[in-house]
Amino acid sequence: MKYRSKLLSVVLASAMVMGLAACGSSSAGSSSGAADSAEAKTETAADEAKGGEVEWWTPNWDQEVSEQFKAEFEEANPDIKVNLVITDWDTYKSKITTAISTDGAPELVTILLTDVKPFAKKGLLDPMQERGKAAGIDFDDFIEAALDITSYDGEVYGLPFRYDGSGVYYNVDLLKEYGYDTFPETWEEMTAMCDKMLENGQTGFAWPLGNQTNAVTRLVQQIYTYGGQILNEDETEAMLNNDAAKKALTAIVSSVESGYASESSLEYDNNATREAFGAGEIAFNITGPFDSATLDEVYPDLNYATATIPGNGGMGVTTANGWCVSVPKNCPEENKEAAYKFAAFIAQPENQARITATFPASKTSIQDEKFATDILKPFADQLTNSKPEPAYERWAEIEPIIYQYIQSAVSGDMSVDEACEGMNKDVNTLLNS
Repeated sequence: MKYRSKLLSVVLASAMVMGLAACGSSSAGSSSGAADSAEAKTETAADEAKGGEVEWWTPNWDQEVSEQFKAEFEEANPDIKVNLVITDWDTYKSKITTAISTDGAPELVTILLTDVKPFAKKGLLDPMQERGKAAGIDFDDFIEAALDITSYDGEVYGLPFRYDGSGVYYNVDLLKEYGYDTFPETWEEMTAMCDKMLENGQTGFAWPLGNQTNAVTRLVQQIYTYGGQILNEDETEAMLNNDAAKKALTAIVSSVESGYASESSLEYDNNATREAFGAGEIAFNITGPFDSATLDEVYPDLNYATATIPGNGGMGVTTANGWCVSVPKNCPEENKEAAYKFAAFIAQPENQARITATFPASKTSIQDEKFATDILKPFADQLTNSKPEPAYERWAEIEPIIYQYIQSAVSGDMSVDEACEGMNKDVNTLLNS
């Protein structure tokens, strides 16, 4: 029997260890539709040889569609059993890291695109191209930028099915008051609009600087817009004290100092900026396509539209991320053929369109009419000028360093030059430790 029974007992539900099934339970959520422990423990070698067993760790926000996929795939492939283990945002990374590091790992895991390369570097994921092509996966149909994130050393280690980044939501009625029928295309044009608004006491926008990840993401987007990088190619040296980094941080600091951006930016996170936009306190907001559903529900009378992010002389750069399915290297070899078959099913364009409310990673799927609405189209356009969110090996340690200096610069405790010099020095110290 698979070793995973011990792994899941310890990692996922130690408080319920006596009641766990070998493949059927998880403290990250219910194991919907999975075989109970008695059935799993009595599974015969003949059954596994006939078809296989696929345990899929999938997040709770995808649970409903995942259950549909399970039922449809099992009906079409009665010799393959799919067991779902439901994960959640708060704990998924640590639990999946432990699970795929041990023999008897699950056959399929849903992970962030930016988690793929670190896992692949450690030899924890299966290279997918050879077996994937044999299972019918069309790698040419994936959006190149999304597939690049899940590739390492010339090999693909994850099949993207969701890929999205930021864009601009703007208040149509407010902009019309100041003579704008569409949103400005450049940063200079945007600040000129903010100047007009400021004369009447209207705040243009807000930065989500009260949240570490939100704040650093906004700075990284600005750095990319000005042609910079966070680290050098081999991740041995910081690149945060050059012209691109200084221009990027200046864009944030000066916008708050001038009043273009809300003075509450140091306290806001992404949720707070959305609420300020919905309430008319700010005229526009930079965030993701997922916010449209909340705006429609909470602020039904808000007349808004969307646009691409203004940048240095043209469209700015958004960071982008998403989700994919990967096959862990340490899952049972006898089940890998079934795992790739199910992965191919999930990656089908029509199924990508079903499992994401934002954007799929399939060139065919993104042409689906559900993604061609007036609200979503600018986000699709923005993806043509996107870069993956940082996936550096020590990013979890680098991010708080950058955040500290963002806050110091915006609060006026140090100049932009001092902040860039400080974060660059501290990140280099970390990298050399």
